Amino acid sequence: MNNKALIGVAAAAVVVVAVLIVQPWTSSSNTITFGATFPLTGEVASYGQKAKRGIELAVTDQNAKGGLLGKQISVDFQDDRNDKKEAVSIMTKFATIDKVPVVFGSAGSGVSLAIAPLANRYKVVLISPISSSSQLSTEGGDFFFRTVPADDLQAEVLSKWVFDSGARRVAVIYTNNSWGKPLAEGFQTRFEALGGQVINSEGVQENTADFRTIIAKLKGMENLESVVSPTYPKEGGVFVRQSKELELSVPMFGGDNWGSPEFRNIAGDAAEGVFYTAPSESTSPTFNAFAEQYKAKYGEEPDVFGAYAYDAATAIFRAVEASGTTDPEKVREALLKVSFLGVSGEIAFRANGDLESEAFAKKTINNGQAIDIK
Repeated sequence: MNNKALIGVAAAAVVVVAVLIVQPWTSSSNTITFGATFPLTGEVASYGQKAKRGIELAVTDQNAKGGLLGKQISVDFQDDRNDKKEAVSIMTKFATIDKVPVVFGSAGSGVSLAIAPLANRYKVVLISPISSSSQLSTEGGDFFFRTVPADDLQAEVLSKWVFDSGARRVAVIYTNNSWGKPLAEGFQTRFEALGGQVINSEGVQENTADFRTIIAKLKGMENLESVVSPTYPKEGGVFVRQSKELELSVPMFGGDNWGSPEFRNIAGDAAEGVFYTAPSESTSPTFNAFAEQYKAKYGEEPDVFGAYAYDAATAIFRAVEASGTTDPEKVREALLKVSFLGVSGEIAFRANGDLESEAFAKKTINNGQAIDIK
């Protein structure tokens, strides 16, 4: 082969490599694959399973319409077990080996905070239907989005609710992580601005199994009127159960994790009468059809996180259609212009990826069931 031929081959190779570098998301197959990382097993598996089912229904509906860009959609669901290291490993593979343009996930805010830097580094869209920490509003980065309301509003609703209940001297016991600590601090700031007083604030580690020392301290506090406890399901359930066993008889308020079946299972009868804030249930006219479809396929009623997950997938599909590509940077730009009435409510995103329309409800547990408090 002469020099001119060699130069021609080399030039062609450079063009091929350049195309592969510039367009890593282009696929010649008949399928567009997205990634998903959720806790599908373990102590908060109910969150991941609800999200998975909501996304699966959205994929089924979109594929029935012809898919995206002439291709069918598939989602590679991986189990991160609500473990940061596991999720980082999953996200790294999605971004660097599988080259997926979009990842759905995760549930725990700490897990999403751990993988958001990878999404931004590799320019992969990361969208969560569950992670609500206010830290994600500032630390999620350009490629992080969510269809769940941020906790800033939850802190506001919770503080006003506790204050309006008549409590003025309260204690705060929180899970010391990226979800519980900001929510506890946001509550305290707002509660004290209203005129209340936090006479004790104490963080505990995830999976704490013995609260007896803390409860004894709370029982010894003069004029303690309520306990506010933004805790994860396991430690929250243990705290409530042991509080009843040790006869700490003051009203108890929690965050949205107290709405999980794991919390009720661990707390048992002690869960009766507790109060907690949670994302508002949908009033969208499309929710009933979604709920019927969900129940027909899975044999259970959907919760709000299943609806958020369905809408997260729908938002991605609309952004891909609008941009005409699965290039993550263009999908991200299109997401910022997405606006539609989803099964959970109005879906539109702020510049930081937070949900534009937000709402939290007040709930209690009565006869083992969550009911709204107006």
